[in-house]
Amino acid sequence: MSKHLFSIVFLFLTSFCSCDQQKFSFNGYKLIQIKPKSVHHFSLLKSWQENPDFDVWNGIKSIGEAVDVALSPKAFQQYEPLFKLANLPYTIVNENIQNLIDREEESMRRSFPSRSIVGRYPRYTEVSSFISNLVIDNPDIASSYSAGTTYENRQLKVLVLKTDTSQKSVWIDCGIHAREWISISTCVWFIDRLLKDYRNSDPVAKDLLGYYEFHILPIVNPDGYEYSHSNFRIWRKNRKPNREDELIWNCFGTDLNRNFGYKWMVAGSSSNVCSEIYAGPSPDSEVETKSVQKAINDKLGNWDVFVTIHSYGNLWMVPWGWDTSLLPDYNDLYSVSQIGADALKAVYGTKYSIGSPANLLCKTKKRTLSF
Repeated sequence: MSKHLFSIVFLFLTSFCSCDQQKFSFNGYKLIQIKPKSVHHFSLLKSWQENPDFDVWNGIKSIGEAVDVALSPKAFQQYEPLFKLANLPYTIVNENIQNLIDREEESMRRSFPSRSIVGRYPRYTEVSSFISNLVIDNPDIASSYSAGTTYENRQLKVLVLKTDTSQKSVWIDCGIHAREWISISTCVWFIDRLLKDYRNSDPVAKDLLGYYEFHILPIVNPDGYEYSHSNFRIWRKNRKPNREDELIWNCFGTDLNRNFGYKWMVAGSSSNVCSEIYAGPSPDSEVETKSVQKAINDKLGNWDVFVTIHSYGNLWMVPWGWDTSLLPDYNDLYSVSQIGADALKAVYGTKYSIGSPANLLCKTKKRTLSF
């Protein structure tokens, strides 16, 4: 899968722009790679991560592991002397991130004539229509429901695939971070593949739908996702204003991935409203977060699997995200994850690291999987 993440364009930075309807240009923005060599370097990166102008793409993992950061021209001028002062080694991976975005947009223009949304970056309305049409065409196994309504009044549409013999439930969601477009495309691809394989009597698909009832939410954050298409490619958070009397553009929104109430603000989150990892004013403050939790709690006790799909990093993660302690059944989860990682490597040659977010990323991630 990660072989197709050529558009590493998805995880990326914050800077300053005006609040008009024109797309923001990232001309001159640099992608740099930093390798912390000491505890001091590691601490510096962790403190800078909370700054809105220091956008970490792949997580600050450990001493010696590369950290990818995107910086505006102004931010690069500010941080470069600090890198040199701290003896913090870095290399410039890409001199102009806008070139990557331009390439992505050109690829999208070429693929747009296709009537199918499978294999491209569909908009919210296209995904919604895709689900509705699947339900109409497959009434024996497909249905849908709205898990809730976003701040900008978009429906969180969940597709359900099941048969008469389905017993336990599986939850899969994508697109909690707006700029991770490939995650939405992955959910769409999975839906299409599972349904087609089932109709073609593929034994694996038959077994899966014979036992499991799949609930799939392709876009957890449709407001942010649409904004990343129309205005600001690398927008990450939702679009709810944090200060009604002070609408600073980059201080909009909450990182929904860090808003879930369980162990809220324990690790890897920020109280700075302008930060990309802002956890919200309070636990479960966002309607999108509440909606996902209600959908889960409505079938509490029937879930066997919970999967949330992100992009960038080649990581296969299991709980916990807030603490380095391991679950009692961690070895079982690791073994199952290894099967998936081995399958990906066999097909694409990619290597995935397996473990808990707290151990892989030094407690820098607060994911829904902890909820």
